[in-house]
Amino acid sequence: MKYYLKEKFLKDSGARNAGNKARNDVEEIVKQEGFSPLLLTVEDWYKMSTIKAQQHKAKALSQAFSRLKSGDQLLIQFPMLHHSFFTTRLVRKIQRSGVKVYFIIHDLEALRYANLDTVPLKHKIRVHLQESSLLKIADGVIAHNPIMKSVLVKKGIAEDRVISLGIFDYLIPNFQEKTTQTKDQPIIVAGNLAQEKAGYLYALPETPIYNLYGVGFDESRALENEAYFGSFLPDELPAALEGGFGLVWDGDSAETCSGVFGDYLRYNNSHKASLYLASGFPLVVWKQSALSHFVLEKNCGIAVESLHDLKNTIENLSDADYQELVANAKRIGKKIRDGFYLTSALKQLTK
Repeated sequence: MKYYLKEKFLKDSGARNAGNKARNDVEEIVKQEGFSPLLLTVEDWYKMSTIKAQQHKAKALSQAFSRLKSGDQLLIQFPMLHHSFFTTRLVRKIQRSGVKVYFIIHDLEALRYANLDTVPLKHKIRVHLQESSLLKIADGVIAHNPIMKSVLVKKGIAEDRVISLGIFDYLIPNFQEKTTQTKDQPIIVAGNLAQEKAGYLYALPETPIYNLYGVGFDESRALENEAYFGSFLPDELPAALEGGFGLVWDGDSAETCSGVFGDYLRYNNSHKASLYLASGFPLVVWKQSALSHFVLEKNCGIAVESLHDLKNTIENLSDADYQELVANAKRIGKKIRDGFYLTSALKQLTK
């Protein structure tokens, strides 16, 4: 049997894990590929002491794992929502009984979260322990891209156990294709627009124009070339987007992607890139980002060193060149909406 670990709170207000589009889409795709849910149910351990929470999560995980048999396969989304210091030991135990355990990575927190000054030391230690011990024993790992794969190999994970995803899938119910895109339309920015992640939005050059969608934007500081349209549910957002390109950029500066979040783009595939492509928009990415390799290889967008270069880069595109980017974005977007990339990675992982 093939299973995926479905993590949830027993008393779930919906505040902590609702709307996690990336994880929800993974569940939908793997179900279509014949995976059944292996339910991991926990109490609200955030209200418990550290020791009690660790014990509670370990017990719940042990109970979930007890339903597995030799020859079964288990896919776990990483990082786990309910990780404990006992998780590695429990995974080893089911592996010894003949169960294959695979991970799909959403984030490598040691490259992002653990670098924030505001993160307590005990959380940093947990992150490093989780990534160094748990991923090393995996029977297979789905990484975002070849650059992230190389990071994992340097951490001691066998190269032949790591598959590159390419790009995240993004399911869109009732998809409606855009038909009137031109290169002169505004640049789309969607997602977390808060200062700590997207401070560059308050320091943009005067052109081009930007359309903003998401949470955390300080409208009192909006620039003259910014229009803010509010926030939308993940499945409703694609229909609301209007523009010529979708921007993948993080940090405080328009000059380059900076800080913890900006530097993380060197390694990860931002989920918003999948949103834009699935919605039919070509991308603008940072030239030093891991995504730039995918974008330039597939010719589905442009890469710039600085947002100050964006105006000239777009002006130098002919209309025919732009429409070719759109056509490629839509072609890849259909694959993303169909779950092609995860399905392909799973076939490589479990063959």
